[in-house]
Amino acid sequence: MLDTRTALLSGFLLLSVAACQSPETEVSVPALPEAATGYTAKPGWATERFAVAAANPLATEAGYEILKAGGSALDAAVAVQMVLTLVEPQSSGIGGGAFLLHWDGERVVALDGRETAPAAVDETLFLQPDGTPMNFQQAVIGGRSVGVPGAVKMLE
Repeated sequence: MLDTRTALLSGFLLLSVAACQSPETEVSVPALPEAATGYTAKPGWATERFAVAAANPLATEAGYEILKAGGSALDAAVAVQMVLTLVEPQSSGIGGGAFLLHWDGERVVALDGRETAPAAVDETLFLQPDGTPMNFQQAVIGGRSVGVPGAVKMLE
């Protein structure tokens, strides 16, 4: 039997399957998007081997388990990103962009996985048929202002 936590950490969307198979399994689905986080004081901590930080504790735990099992920091980053895709896709999912700094022991490499414009876009994308610029509302509502995700390519 697969519990909800295992389903999330495994990277599979089995929440509804787990709930259907066992009446005692509770699955809570938030009715609204996550609230603004704001500042919360946290205790300090120290580590000697490795650390993982993410916006959601399930993602943090996934990265921690990868490192504990001997995976690399990049392996852990992929695991964290995939779990964030499941638990907060509106904020940290693979449908967006990402940046990564990687130290290989000798040098730092910066990877840019930000969203990009679709290949067919040209300078007329935000112009009206008469050649004048669209107002803000016209430009941002709908698919016109959506970028091509870059997070997965960057992690690759």
